Order: sequence, then C-alpha cells, then structure tokens
Amino acid sequence: MDRLLKEGIDLANRPVLRYLIDEDMKGLLNFALDLGYQELDEGYVSKCHLCLDIRQYLVSNDDYDELKPTEFYEQLK
Repeated sequence: MDRLLKEGIDLANRPVLRYLIDEDMKGLLNFALDLGYQELDEGYVSKCHLCLDIRQYLVSNDDYDELKPTEFYEQLK
C-alpha cells in the first residue's frame, strides 16, 4: 500500500498525505500546530477524531488538493 501511494501520488504537493504516509499523526499534528492549530481542551476520542479536527482546521485556512472536496467539511459543521 505504501509503495502504491508513494509511486502513484506526488507527495511534494500534498503535505497532509505526506505526513500521514511518511510520518504519522504526530507529524501531521506538528504541521498543523505550526500553522496555528490548537488542540481541543477536552481531547479526542481516537486518532480519527484528531485527524478530522486537524483536516477541518487546514481546510478552513488554506487550499489542499488532498482534502477536496471541501464541501465534505462544510457538512460537518
């Protein structure tokens, strides 16, 4: 799976995917924190919850091809 993703997708232009594939949630979290993301005071129920919260933040502050369609995130509000 990693090989397919790395060879089939240019990760240089997709930082969210790059962090999830080449690093882990910690890398994605640090990336988001550097962009102003603030962790929820009440915490998260799972890694999926954290990832979704980070992606919602990123979509609301910039344009990331790998997070499209942005309408998905609008439905979560």
